[in-house]
Amino acid sequence: MKIILSLYLVLAVVLAQFFAAYFFSKGRTSYRKAFAALVLCISIYLFGYLMIINSSNLQEMIFWNQFQYLGLPFISVLWLTVALLYTKTIYSLSGRMSLLLFSIPLITFFVRLTNHWHHLFYTNWEMKQFAGYYSLYMERGFWYYVNISYTILCLLSTVIVYLIGYVRNKAGYTKSHFLVFFFASLLPLIGIGLILFAFDERSIDYSALIMPISLLVISYGIIKYDFLEIRTLARETIFENNLAGMVVLGPGKRIIDYNKAAEKFFEAINISLNNHPIEHVFGQEPKLMEVFGSEDSFDFSVVLNGEERFFEIDTVPLGDYHDGKVRMLKSISDVTEKRRIQEKLKFLATTDSLSGLYNRSEFMNLAEREFAWAKMNNGELSLLIMDLDNFKTINDTFGHAAGDAVIREMGSIIKASFRKTDIAGRLGGEEFAVLLKNASLMDAKKVAEQFRETVARRKVIYEQQQIVFTVSIGVAAFDGSTDDITDIEDVLRMADNALYKAKAKGRNCVENYGILETNCDRSPGNNGSFPLLS
Repeated sequence: MKIILSLYLVLAVVLAQFFAAYFFSKGRTSYRKAFAALVLCISIYLFGYLMIINSSNLQEMIFWNQFQYLGLPFISVLWLTVALLYTKTIYSLSGRMSLLLFSIPLITFFVRLTNHWHHLFYTNWEMKQFAGYYSLYMERGFWYYVNISYTILCLLSTVIVYLIGYVRNKAGYTKSHFLVFFFASLLPLIGIGLILFAFDERSIDYSALIMPISLLVISYGIIKYDFLEIRTLARETIFENNLAGMVVLGPGKRIIDYNKAAEKFFEAINISLNNHPIEHVFGQEPKLMEVFGSEDSFDFSVVLNGEERFFEIDTVPLGDYHDGKVRMLKSISDVTEKRRIQEKLKFLATTDSLSGLYNRSEFMNLAEREFAWAKMNNGELSLLIMDLDNFKTINDTFGHAAGDAVIREMGSIIKASFRKTDIAGRLGGEEFAVLLKNASLMDAKKVAEQFRETVARRKVIYEQQQIVFTVSIGVAAFDGSTDDITDIEDVLRMADNALYKAKAKGRNCVENYGILETNCDRSPGNNGSFPLLS
């Protein structure tokens, strides 16, 4: 009997040590690490019992019993921890929760270690012989019953957690996985019951005999379902540890699973995810209700910590539409930085860096679009082509840096002088253009004259010198009823011709295409030889 029992325990210890090492090496997630610690504690406990039944000296037995308590107090609480993490009841073990769960096991460890001082755990020791081997009989003290009560509480909680996990299946595994762990968790409870009610008769540690069977049940689950290897690794890598938030919707658009990133995202906007239809979860958020109720992908923005952030919410169907049990995976990706980079690249690609206005290419694209709209809807638009007078003289007199300062100032004046709906650009060099939407030729002429006067009054301070400058403007207009104008290039040529006439008639004036009236400033100094300094 002793030999058979010893061989049984040796095999159990070897198996436990193997699993402890294996799961520790594979411990990329919290519950695997907890499971590795659990199996290590079981192996310590079983090895201690193996040495007890092979001892013939009371002091040796007492020593190996104390050795068992290096792992024994922590087995039940680790079993519960594995259950909480495995079923996604919790995602990680916080410091406060660790203190709550492990306080009694830690106290038990120290109480058993110092038992010879106070006898709170065991009050008396005795050797008994049964079936050819010696066993250790202990009379139990107060703290033993505190510890065993806590052990039962942890194991019962573990069973309940697996039952709830089986019903809800929040972790996304097949239900058979939960049944394996559920059955394996029942066995230690049976062992504790036998210890409490049948230990006195034969002094047998039934938990030590039943614990290897629990390990074999779990081993069966590993081999059959592979839930601690490829499937779990795939879930953890692709789903659980993904930086994108992921929410799985089941039939009836009920939330059946989500990862940590999704939980964090919704906590930030004061929404608690749970196993309910989306109507209950997003009832107060119509936009989110629309996003999660649709099979399409959406862009979504929300203000978090005073900053607007942008998210892409993509939809991936899971399953067959024809079986009536289609599921959807909603992936929530923070694309704020991507959007900012895109906006910056777009700005660099479409904006003239010196003036801050659209560059020629972007201006022509936008102007062509407005022209097409006006032609289709019989609308009006006007185009102003503006050229800085004597710009070469400014560059030659003060240098190109001064010319750049004038260009920048011109861009600022244009931004401040026209409507936000108008389109302004720098065509190149000292030439600028503004497209006025819904503006007739006479409206544009009036606006152009006001702008010319504004520019003439503006000064640029460069190296403690004041530079004054003027602008010549050519104006052309289009309305939808004009058949001989086919594209924006025609309007541009008309405005360019008007600008040429304004330059020829003395600069610092506005010339309108198709109207003979010219408005040029003929005052001294504005015919091409105006003073650059004031």
